[in-house]
Amino acid sequence: MSERKTIYYTFDSPESWQKHNRTVTEIIQGDAGIDNWICNRALPPACHPPPLTTAAIEKLKTLDGVIVSDD
Repeated sequence: MSERKTIYYTFDSPESWQKHNRTVTEIIQGDAGIDNWICNRALPPACHPPPLTTAAIEKLKTLDGVIVSDD
């Protein structure tokens, strides 16, 4: 099993959220196998998905306007 890492993510603008939220959700659902995780109600939201594989984290980082923190 691949090593998993805890991250959080947000978007640099509401427009980036509108553009990429569906893709981000699909990447996380495909990797973690769950449909729900913690997000605040701000626009754009900051979210704390379950631990993800390095491959999924890298996919998220390639999306322009998506800010991923894996520190």
